[in-house]
Amino acid sequence: MAYTNTYALIGAAAVLGGMARMTISLTVILLECTGNEQFVLPLMLTLMTARIVGGLFNDDLYHIHIHLKKGVHFLEAELKSITRHHRLRAADVMGHHVLFLRPVEKVSMIVDLLKNSKHSNFCVVDTENGSVLYGTIGRHALTVLLQQRAFGPRSDSTIRKDYIEVGTEKEIFLQIVQWDVIEKDYVKNPSVDDVNIRPEEYNFTVDLRPYVNIAPIAVQEFASIRRTYELFRSVGMRFLPVVNRHNQVVGTITRSDLTPEALSQTMLEKAKKRD
Repeated sequence: MAYTNTYALIGAAAVLGGMARMTISLTVILLECTGNEQFVLPLMLTLMTARIVGGLFNDDLYHIHIHLKKGVHFLEAELKSITRHHRLRAADVMGHHVLFLRPVEKVSMIVDLLKNSKHSNFCVVDTENGSVLYGTIGRHALTVLLQQRAFGPRSDSTIRKDYIEVGTEKEIFLQIVQWDVIEKDYVKNPSVDDVNIRPEEYNFTVDLRPYVNIAPIAVQEFASIRRTYELFRSVGMRFLPVVNRHNQVVGTITRSDLTPEALSQTMLEKAKKRD
């Protein structure tokens, strides 16, 4: 017959296992506290049972706290089967209101975009070449470019002098602001409100081409939601452009668009359209 303290240990392990859903780590911790190796098998069985039973009812405590915290959109390791088999596409969940910049953009447009949106990345669209996706650029890089005053009056000579052509197809852009300057204050994340721009400078232009990621990860609008979810989750992305067969941006996907709540709402809206 076991002692009462043994039942107390097993009961405490079951409570901890049901709350944290950890097995091996809790087993090691409790064994170090007791110093008795005879409890290895009972503790492992108890913690495993608590993990399985708890998973049938709800998430663990840490996942619940993540979902309760506003602004944190946590994506599970795998897409739920009900969503995966509902034939959702990237075009069904994307945001159709695309905020974009041009390769050579006015200072006023950049300032308004940074002040009126909270996006961390923006598409760069070449409006003079079929409105195709030219690349992406981050909010931090845009703010640093404004801080470093990497702009000037717009003219054909100003636009063309920032790069040299090598061969017939390749272009190498000469940077006004070096990358070590842009990455220096990355953790501080400067605000556009701290940038002092004179009224006459709002009509100046910024050549974004040296700082644009010209090989961004994008997804086709007819791609399955499962492929989109796995790409977003595996790469750890926060922003995903959606393009059509002509490489024109038709929408963007963020983490908030792939949460279980957002996907459920998308499925309901799609069902209503069918009815």
